[in-house]
Amino acid sequence: DKFSASGRPGRWNPAGKVLDLSMAATFIMALPASASPQVSTAQLRGTYPSSSSAARRGSGAGANGVGSSTRLLLASAGAAVLTKGFLSRRQRGVSGNENHRSSGRLVRNSATKTRTAEAVVEKSGATTGLGANPATSWPKGKPAYTTEYPEEYDLSDPQASFEKVGRMVLKEMVNELPGLYELPSKEVSWVERSLEYNTQGGKMNRGLIVVETGVALMKHQGREPSNADLHRFAVLGWAVEYLQACMLMADDMMDGSVTRRGNPCWYRLPEVGLLNTNDFLMVEMYVYKIVKRHFGQEEIFPWLVDLLLETTFQTECGQLLDSICANCELEELTTERWTLIVKYKTAFYSFYLPVALAMLVTGVRDRTAFDTAREALLEMGIYFQAQDDYLDAFASPEVLGKVGTDIQDKKCSWLFAHAYHEQSTPEAKAYLDKHYGVCEVGSEEEERIKEIYKELGLQELFSGYETEIQEKLQEFKAKVKDADLPWSIFEHFFQLIHKRRK
Repeated sequence: DKFSASGRPGRWNPAGKVLDLSMAATFIMALPASASPQVSTAQLRGTYPSSSSAARRGSGAGANGVGSSTRLLLASAGAAVLTKGFLSRRQRGVSGNENHRSSGRLVRNSATKTRTAEAVVEKSGATTGLGANPATSWPKGKPAYTTEYPEEYDLSDPQASFEKVGRMVLKEMVNELPGLYELPSKEVSWVERSLEYNTQGGKMNRGLIVVETGVALMKHQGREPSNADLHRFAVLGWAVEYLQACMLMADDMMDGSVTRRGNPCWYRLPEVGLLNTNDFLMVEMYVYKIVKRHFGQEEIFPWLVDLLLETTFQTECGQLLDSICANCELEELTTERWTLIVKYKTAFYSFYLPVALAMLVTGVRDRTAFDTAREALLEMGIYFQAQDDYLDAFASPEVLGKVGTDIQDKKCSWLFAHAYHEQSTPEAKAYLDKHYGVCEVGSEEEERIKEIYKELGLQELFSGYETEIQEKLQEFKAKVKDADLPWSIFEHFFQLIHKRRK
């Protein structure tokens, strides 16, 4: 507040968003002496006291239960890293955008050895914000970076190669737990089982798209992807797969779903139950740990994390829009609301994210290219969710791999929104008012609602919608080429989902 209250130069400027970080250090130094001991210049330069010397200062807790020396140590460390790091960047005249140079720096064409914190101490990131973060380089061995990929990535068998990388990533994540997080063997086994059950065995379309997009972009740029490039694309693909897994784990529990990929939902297992809450949060955190392990030393790393964070939040907004339908009147479940739900809940993370990740690591920096890709991919994502809604009602559980619950769960689905608001008859609307969202899966009432969908011509309407989307996406072809992106990326993505039946 002290910074935002003033419009004077050198302070926080809401319009220009410029902060003189020396003021942060001044503010820390101005803390009352009674609240904390004096901060030395050496501390502000990044030389932090050892744990033993910190302990000798005492650890008296204040009203909030946190010792004053602890508060000051955290504050001084934060000020030191921020002040030294950002000021050195300003002294070098490097802006945020300039820090992301040509793709040759961003995608390595030769593998190097895996290095841990001890090996990169001279490049700790204290002045650049890259590399080993001194605030998290504990215990010994953190952070571990993977930069060598000895296995051959065989593009002639893309799924098997992608699965191999998935096994490597899972093993890396699990192997960190005993030494770097002090987890006992029982907990390590639990995490491993959770990852096996929830991240493996799907169609993996989202992850594979990252690899295919990266290869297409590099060839479009006149470059041939190396083995290391292919592995790094696959690693990002697995980050997307882990994000997908955590979303499904949460969604299944919120919706009371029964099966997923032909098996009982994870939370449905007797020994899991509400432990699923912590499990899906851990899977979400693994998204960022995977990216850090393989890209943590790269200049593109902050942008990759930013994209993942933004996409995760967009998806959570979509989840809220979807979940809160349980508290809505049927009149509120409109086609407009449906479009908003599926755009945020599905389209951003399932369609835009895989392509945008590949674009970033192959050096694409033109905003028009990202805007063009986003527009086309969101259109596909909305169509994809319309398919999901259609299949929930009309595909058999054996083919779909799960039991459809949209009618029971009072979902704002493509079918319901059109049946209730666009195609309805007074009789159909009255039946939906009475039974939609209150009948059980497999009940007479649920089957009757599905018959109403057929009687209202929704199967024919959906068939026409599929044709319309195909024609609409063709209109993007010229825009994509003008943005210097290969159309094959979008064409292949659409072929994967067009008229799918599961």
